[in-house]
Amino acid sequence: MNSVVIFDMDGLMFDTEPIHYKANQKTADALNIPFDYSFYEKFIGVSESDFFEAMYKQFPEKKVDQFIIDNKINVEDLLFTELPQLKIGLIELLTYLKEEGYKTVVASSSEREIVDRLLQLTNLHTYFDDFIGGDEVAKSKPHPEIFQKAAQLVGDEKSEILVLEDSLNGIRAACSAGYKVIMVPDLIRPTAEAITKTLDICENLEEVLMKIKSEKII
Repeated sequence: MNSVVIFDMDGLMFDTEPIHYKANQKTADALNIPFDYSFYEKFIGVSESDFFEAMYKQFPEKKVDQFIIDNKINVEDLLFTELPQLKIGLIELLTYLKEEGYKTVVASSSEREIVDRLLQLTNLHTYFDDFIGGDEVAKSKPHPEIFQKAAQLVGDEKSEILVLEDSLNGIRAACSAGYKVIMVPDLIRPTAEAITKTLDICENLEEVLMKIKSEKII
């Protein structure tokens, strides 16, 4: 029976959320859209399509149309010129999982092209068996589709599956899929709901590695 570990990407593997917010704010400011962090944080962990849908409800349509065009340029410029830092313990965790024969897959709300490029630029692609982007599913987190498809890429219905997430929407998605989930908080601290729905809250991926080694949770 396969043991599968599914990794979220933004905020879990890479310190990308500040970069995304910086790009979003830069784009919004240039277009005089009254956008701020309180709006942005509500959509951490969801797909771009859901994020843009919310913007259309809040701001003028023409400005949002231009925001979508300009923001893609700004995000990619920042992501690929100032590569995000790897989260503490990521390499050690991935090395252990590979050596022990676990299957690993990335399930990110970011587009597949961005996931692929970041994995290549940071030389992490060799650690993963596969990956899936938010543009490859019909429904984004908190719907479980992306995790279900990720699991199918590398396992089967008998696989033991653990999801690593930093967002509440990701935790909800993993729980809806019936998978174990550990939260590694990034910008958002654990809520009562997150604590209830997770196997554990770990401050970083080093703690996740210690838990997997000591408690054999998967």
